[in-house]
Amino acid sequence: MDRLVSEHYEGVPRAELEILKNFAVNDLVHYFATRAGVYSRERFSEEGARRLLCAFIERARHKLWDIVSEWFVLWKIKWNQRVKLVFSDKELKQRARAERPERVNISRVLGRERLRELKLFIIANLIRSGEVAGVEQIAEFLVHDELGNLLNSHGAREVIRMYTSGELAYRLLERVDALRRVSGPLLLLKFDFRRVR
Repeated sequence: MDRLVSEHYEGVPRAELEILKNFAVNDLVHYFATRAGVYSRERFSEEGARRLLCAFIERARHKLWDIVSEWFVLWKIKWNQRVKLVFSDKELKQRARAERPERVNISRVLGRERLRELKLFIIANLIRSGEVAGVEQIAEFLVHDELGNLLNSHGAREVIRMYTSGELAYRLLERVDALRRVSGPLLLLKFDFRRVR
């Protein structure tokens, strides 16, 4: 990944390259996990996920560089389209004010395990719909925003019923589908140059 990031982002300072590389590696792991079917299993487990992912990579070993290179070109396009870098707290607050979901403790309502499964389900569907950059952060936002809105308007019991019936997953899939009609940034990242020196 170092090689791809360095080749595609010549002249970018080393600290920024590290940030890009970390995002790219994380997104690539989610991409492979989705292609390997890791996130669509009945019950997600870290150990099972690692085994499936290793088996997938082993089967694709002879064409792995080609897969990663092609994926990276798409990732770079999506990164440039979907991620907006901001450089000050003031700019971040201005841009995020209308977009920030109210923070509610949703893990108390659904539990950490259900939230993780929901997030991985959304990550896989983001990737299937062509989003490959910042998928973990976008999924986190969608899940927290939707659950926060539902908790505020319907309460915890209704949210649990919606989760159990699949209605919550359907609502989230509609939001993932709606992203296709959005051409601008979905993710704001604040970059602090003082911490890189």
